[in-house]
Amino acid sequence: MAGLGWRLGAMLLSAALGTGCASASHIHVRSTALTNDGNTLYLMVRSTDRATASENYQDAAARLFAEPPDPSVVMSQPIIPGNATSVTLEESSKDVVLYFFFTEPGASWRLPLPKPLPSEVYIDLGQHQIERVQARRR
Repeated sequence: MAGLGWRLGAMLLSAALGTGCASASHIHVRSTALTNDGNTLYLMVRSTDRATASENYQDAAARLFAEPPDPSVVMSQPIIPGNATSVTLEESSKDVVLYFFFTEPGASWRLPLPKPLPSEVYIDLGQHQIERVQARRR
């Protein structure tokens, strides 16, 4: 089931992106007071040149606070439920994956952003997973 959610999300996002050149992508994350049962969670942004569909939650989470820092981790950002969070990503030569570390993750806890990055991505978080993604093409 988790694999299906990953592939479906990647296909929908790829279809929405189209083509174009890019310089930066603005990621807007909305959550509710019930997201992650009201507990702070983390967003991790990672650049990768390979598919991460088979990467499990524990392996991905280990990268978040690795010592020394994992070089593929571009940034991390705490998300406080009920508050909006925005980050800006510079275009890279690699694909990007967004990870949301819920304490009880549902099937949709990561989101691939293949090249070229969209100009804006709007992500709505549910209680334990990503609920909705909208991408604006350049």
